[in-house]
Amino acid sequence: MKAKARIGLAAGCLAGWAAWLATGSPASAKGVTLIQERNGTVKTYGNVNIALDRQTLTLRTADGKGILKIVTGACSFDNSVQRCLPYSVTLTQNGKTHPIAIDYGSVFLNMTSAAHHLPLSSDMLAPRTVLVLFKTAHGTYVTSKGTVDEVKP
Repeated sequence: MKAKARIGLAAGCLAGWAAWLATGSPASAKGVTLIQERNGTVKTYGNVNIALDRQTLTLRTADGKGILKIVTGACSFDNSVQRCLPYSVTLTQNGKTHPIAIDYGSVFLNMTSAAHHLPLSSDMLAPRTVLVLFKTAHGTYVTSKGTVDEVKP
């Protein structure tokens, strides 16, 4: 897929999912993660704990049984919103860790105390909020948004 088409598709996913997540995020300091399989089925995980340790973002399900680790790189800033590319992703379930091949995606972080616009969007990213969007090589879309619960220097 050409880069411009990939960016356009990613922007379309961002706009659609970001709008849904803006209204669907829980009020607590937790996040929500959506997994849309290639066949269209969607699994929603609420009360996801979000932790940031340098360039690694960890999303942990409420029951602690699922852990998604996203290592980011190639970061840049658009005003106060940091945008990074997901460099590697692993999923740990039932004590086993599996790498996830990524086709494309972005991680947006607003670690300030004020809301800021997402790059090239009218959508706002609340303070201390992360928005994760990526498509796996198998055609699964992963979207997560929520307040960062823990930050390690």
